[in-house]
Amino acid sequence: MKNPKLLKANKQMDQDKIDKTIEIILQNQAQFYAELQQTQELQKEWQKNFENRVVNLEQASINLIEAVKQTNETVKEVSKNVDEISKNVDELRAAQKETDERLNAVIYMAEKFFSRGNGNPEQI
Repeated sequence: MKNPKLLKANKQMDQDKIDKTIEIILQNQAQFYAELQQTQELQKEWQKNFENRVVNLEQASINLIEAVKQTNETVKEVSKNVDEISKNVDELRAAQKETDERLNAVIYMAEKFFSRGNGNPEQI
């Protein structure tokens, strides 16, 4: 038979080991929950940052769309102005041609007039 004091000592040692193991498990579990809570807080912060970035991207997209609309309107106006200027240049070109023709006619008449004796009608 076994010595009852020895059995009691072994049971006490076994209980000490169990208590130590439970304590280690509880510490590990507490550490795990603390780290899990930190991870959840980080995740919330990242989620908030992500949402802010999405909002910023949405606003930037809206601003970009508005800028493109304004640019398109400006291009239309510039195109209209260029067309008008082109039309004016064509009108000026036609007017210049007419002026050149009339000036050539005046020069021709002046040459004829002066070539006959400096405008003296008696020499005609």
